[in-house]
Amino acid sequence: MISPLLVLGLVAILALFALVATLNLLLAVRSGGERPYMPTTPQAPVPELAATWTLEPGKLRPDLADPEILTPVDGSFDDNHVVAVGDVWAILTSDHNDRNVAVHGIDQRTGEPRWRKELPDGICAANPLGKALLCARSAANDPATGLGIRWRISLLDPATGRERRGVDFDGWLTLMHVHGDRLMLVEQRQPAPHAVVTVLDAALERRSRLDLSGQPEHAGLFSDNRIYNRTLPIPDGPALDRPRIRTVADNLTALWAGQTTAFFDLKQGTLVAMPRCSRLVDDGERLWCNAGPLAIAHDYALKPLYSTVLNTRLAFPDRDPRAGDVTDPVFLEIDGKAVRVDLTTGETIGPLVNTSNGSAFGMTTPPQVSFVDGRTLIWDTELLFAVNARTGELFWQREKQSTLESILGWHGDLLFAGRQLQVVDPATGTVGREYRQPHGQATAAVGDVLIGIGSDELARLVDP
Repeated sequence: MISPLLVLGLVAILALFALVATLNLLLAVRSGGERPYMPTTPQAPVPELAATWTLEPGKLRPDLADPEILTPVDGSFDDNHVVAVGDVWAILTSDHNDRNVAVHGIDQRTGEPRWRKELPDGICAANPLGKALLCARSAANDPATGLGIRWRISLLDPATGRERRGVDFDGWLTLMHVHGDRLMLVEQRQPAPHAVVTVLDAALERRSRLDLSGQPEHAGLFSDNRIYNRTLPIPDGPALDRPRIRTVADNLTALWAGQTTAFFDLKQGTLVAMPRCSRLVDDGERLWCNAGPLAIAHDYALKPLYSTVLNTRLAFPDRDPRAGDVTDPVFLEIDGKAVRVDLTTGETIGPLVNTSNGSAFGMTTPPQVSFVDGRTLIWDTELLFAVNARTGELFWQREKQSTLESILGWHGDLLFAGRQLQVVDPATGTVGREYRQPHGQATAAVGDVLIGIGSDELARLVDP
């Protein structure tokens, strides 16, 4: 006679096997059946990543009661936290109102401050102009708004902070960008919306001034959402909508803000085109833009070529900025499913990976994408996939174990960089090393150096 306990045990074991098989089947179906689910084994306990040095804003600004490090430095929404010029790192500090700004030269090897220069309302270009740091400070403010309307543009010696050359500039300066031997100054004039771009050469001589307000898609640069980096007293009403800078096509500089992108040839000082265009992607042969409920491909002369079907649009194009602005585009359907698109026709080929939209605080959250070292990583609230977005090849998939703030290429590996760091094998998705990163609010790279950065701290991190 078989024991009832033995029967119950056998039933439990069979049920467990059935549950595991069902879960594996569901995961295989979710990924298109191309590869089985590959779990990762987190290391425990997770060690803390050490820092070579750390620096708090209070050491730099004893004149302020509660100083902060400003990030980014140029007024855009790009991740430019530190300007590297030789062995000097330049950072900005300020008070909570972002008015009492100073720029500091830091010895990147030791973290010791070398010099400080006052920059009221200041911004600096994220790239040096030649071998000099380029910064601007307000010299006069509009009485009605308090915004800077007259500025001093200065080329600073990175070793001393002294001005090598300077020029006065009348305008409502918002952000500045260096591309080669050209400087682009972007204004959002009052009353808004009114965008103007001025181009200077390496001698700080004016080459052109381009008033964008007469362009058909000008209003798309602005939004009433009031999302901008600085807490400057911009009046109620339209403001530039999260401006970003990209270098695309045949060495064009793209100012992408809101639903519009303006493409400039800064060498010639001209506006090339200004179409309705968001989530700009350069795939190496053509430019892709979201335009309402679909995506449109343009040639490098900005002539429209063809489009995707309705409700198939570009995912937000994140990438490792050190690798440039040519990436593989990823397209999402309205439910968040990633699909392959023929880049030569705009036609949908079929599914890429079976992602889906999530939700947070009552809002839809689409899948996210990052392009790093020839891999396209796509993740939703549950799973992370590594694919070749052009061929549809799935390299691996794994659970999305934590928030992915940024993904960097790192000495042949992938670095999932945030407050929790993971060094990941790009071929398999296996986590090789894992760390806690306690410095600042974000982890970023300055060339081949890893930093922890936030309003309260800058740290040079030990190579993980």
